Amino acid sequence: MSVHLLIGGAPEAGKSVALHSVVAGLMLDPDTDAVMIDGKEGVELAVWEKVAHGGIRREIDDATAGLSWARARMDERYALMSASGLRKITPGMGHGPLAVVIDELAAFTLHPDKKKRAAFLDGLHDLGARGRAAAVRVIAATQKPGSDVIPTYIRDLFDTRWALRCSTREASDTVLGSGWAARGVDASTIPLGSAGVGYLLAGASGPVRVKGFYLSDERLSDLAAYAANLRAVSW
Repeated sequence: MSVHLLIGGAPEAGKSVALHSVVAGLMLDPDTDAVMIDGKEGVELAVWEKVAHGGIRREIDDATAGLSWARARMDERYALMSASGLRKITPGMGHGPLAVVIDELAAFTLHPDKKKRAAFLDGLHDLGARGRAAAVRVIAATQKPGSDVIPTYIRDLFDTRWALRCSTREASDTVLGSGWAARGVDASTIPLGSAGVGYLLAGASGPVRVKGFYLSDERLSDLAAYAANLRAVSW
């Protein structure tokens, strides 16, 4: 994964398959810190409860507090970089990736309380804009990543995009970026029932068709327990 990842697609396109393929890989590194924010009443990310800072953030106030925690850790990393004369976090500095995982992003970006919504968006934008050098990784998933769900000034910060099956060519371009459907990269052509199949845009080579690895609830539970044990040993 490059830096920040946006996963988008129609309902039943396999968002969970894609999301857990990425999150499981990250969390099996015991040096990875994480805050998990789940707009689906916590059910999607609940398995990672023991390795997430403050548990799973379900309500917008808790979600914003989780972003604030991540921003404080980011500022600490920038202070360390400044004191060390470095421009980015590098191996051996004692800091692994800081993962900010958000499922059902629209539950927060479309929250009816304007002030609470603005506070959440402010935190998300700060992490996306300043997080790269500090090894902050924002992973967000939503069924509809249009500008009404994710303001363009935030959406443009996601340099890695994974478009699962979409309902229209326009929706596919909303995830990957304008013009890809016209060049033959169109997630609306992915057949029904192809859970986790999509086009991944990561780097200058252009989107490639990939499939997320399906992890059953039992397998996810085993992986999460193993990730928690790795942290107990390393800490």
